[in-house]
Amino acid sequence: MCAEDTIRDALAHLAHGRVFDGVAKQGTDPPWIVYQAAGGEISVDLSGNAFDMFRARMQITVWAATSEARASLMQQVVRALIVPEVGAVPLGAPTNVFERETRLYCSRLDVSIWAEI
Repeated sequence: MCAEDTIRDALAHLAHGRVFDGVAKQGTDPPWIVYQAAGGEISVDLSGNAFDMFRARMQITVWAATSEARASLMQQVVRALIVPEVGAVPLGAPTNVFERETRLYCSRLDVSIWAEI
């Protein structure tokens, strides 16, 4: 399964099902979650052959109307991703932002997860 499918399936029950690949739909009410591929690491053996799996770096961003809602949703995201069935590994702690134009609170987290090439 590709990393995007794994992340989407793990988070589908959060934010009232408002989970999007890349960008939220125009007019979506908060809260919502956006995920996207942000690189990763492909291992290659000495003869130049790539393995069937690689460590994908995925960025998950949550958006909410309040700071408290943002924090709660990010906690739910972390709990949903670190279970053995998903196996995501957080790459540091979340980064929090307040966006003045939309008056929304945002939190971003990068995770590493195994994915098929």
